Amino acid sequence: GGRRIIKKELQILTEIPSSLRDLARLVVRGFYPMEDALVIDMLVRYPCMRENDVRSLLKFDKKHLRARMDLLKKDKLVQVKQRIETDEEGHVIKMNCYYINYRTFVNVVKYKLDHMRKKMETSERDQTSRASFKCLNCEKKFTDLEANQLLDFTTGEMRCTFCSGTVDEDESPEPKKDSRLQLAKFNTEMKPLYELLHQVESVRLAQSLLEPEPVEIESLLKNGTSKNKPKN
Repeated sequence: GGRRIIKKELQILTEIPSSLRDLARLVVRGFYPMEDALVIDMLVRYPCMRENDVRSLLKFDKKHLRARMDLLKKDKLVQVKQRIETDEEGHVIKMNCYYINYRTFVNVVKYKLDHMRKKMETSERDQTSRASFKCLNCEKKFTDLEANQLLDFTTGEMRCTFCSGTVDEDESPEPKKDSRLQLAKFNTEMKPLYELLHQVESVRLAQSLLEPEPVEIESLLKNGTSKNKPKN
């Protein structure tokens, strides 16, 4: 049975698996505005789309769509390539075509999750070693380690290195627990994402899926909207 599993892992897929589609939708719904979720949803359904088709289907104006696409491109969730096409008047135009490169998408999601998690873990560590002693006179704060060095052996009290005032435990509310809870909440909320990432780990896609060609949108063609005609 082991040999069959290996073969399956190395198999190059010629269709996008549902786990990858779900991952794309879940990520953008969780971290981006609804408009971006609509764009990604559209590109999950139609692997590569001309700018005019996206605009016609989503009813976005050109400037607005490009602003959204620029953000998604910057975050490497969406790729763009240009095609030279002819409009109805016979003019040669450069048409932006948008698509998702799922390999890049997965890598970006892994990186972002990793980055967020590390940030939270660092914040938890920082809060664990945060100042927990304070000078009652000048309010200078000290960590546990520093406080040990402030001990005045003659009086048995801790003295501030700045103003020689008495140093005592800082009674301000402790946020230690908060950051631990935050991390636990993050892990719980991200569980579906991690599970999907695990599922797609060994997925290999055919080059035609990673660099798809623009599709003809039937519903638009039926409505009589030319695929090439630029609409402003």
